[in-house]
Amino acid sequence: MLPLLGAALSGLLAFLAGIFEDSESNAGSASNPNSQVQLAPQIGHRHRYFNKAISGEPPANALWVTTAATVAVLLSVRLEAMGTLYSVILSSVIGALVSALLLGLYGILAHISRIASMRTFRQPLYWDAIFSALPLGISFGFLTAFSLTLLSFTAGMMLNNPFSVPLIALLLGITIGSIGSATGDIHYGAERLYQHYMFGSGIPIAKQGDIDIKGEYGYRNSVDTPYFTLRFGAMVTAFAFGLLIFLDSLSRVFDFAGVWTSVIVELGIILIIFIVTVRLEKYTRDKYGPFMR
Repeated sequence: MLPLLGAALSGLLAFLAGIFEDSESNAGSASNPNSQVQLAPQIGHRHRYFNKAISGEPPANALWVTTAATVAVLLSVRLEAMGTLYSVILSSVIGALVSALLLGLYGILAHISRIASMRTFRQPLYWDAIFSALPLGISFGFLTAFSLTLLSFTAGMMLNNPFSVPLIALLLGITIGSIGSATGDIHYGAERLYQHYMFGSGIPIAKQGDIDIKGEYGYRNSVDTPYFTLRFGAMVTAFAFGLLIFLDSLSRVFDFAGVWTSVIVELGIILIIFIVTVRLEKYTRDKYGPFMR
């Protein structure tokens, strides 16, 4: 019963972490908007985006989550007298707080230095752009680190994962960053901005920086982006990561093919998704015509 409960809890935590991770990356322009905010000043578009990207999402999330998990493991030993459940939750909260403060420190330094490098293109440093987006990004970063730290403890204590909690957190951070970068990237607002272009025609590079400045209520900023992406991009990221972790955890409970259980199950899911994707593309081509006319 305990492993089955662990599998369900792992899937839930992974789903929530996917939502938080994608939103954090968009609030800090660490994902696809990263290239947009760097390009915009070079083509004459001043923007009010907060850009805290210090690396790609996989290593960045690995740093935040591993930091939180390491602090949590060290504290949980000290708090064992409170009981296992309380010590794990409390230590995970403190570890996530440390990680969130580290994220904020890196974010401020990265944004200011990046804007300073754009002085040639007369991009101003808007302090309100920092102070409005930074708390949002830190909050999502805290929730991501907290969810993945709890997930690492769950994998180690309820699913008998042989690796240490910080190492599990490192692997989970890389994985969720990769999924968020690959899956959530395409849903950050480009669809509504470029919908007047011919289907599949491609977008001139001189137009791509427009996404930083043209919003519904004036200048678009780092708070508007996650507001939009929470509706779809974050859900897609959460589904992809949550399904991966849940199936892997479930396969450890119902071990019908040894170590190959999760591989077989996930290959089956990939095959189903591939078939659906091919049929969807065929339907799209038949309905809207070829990509290039």
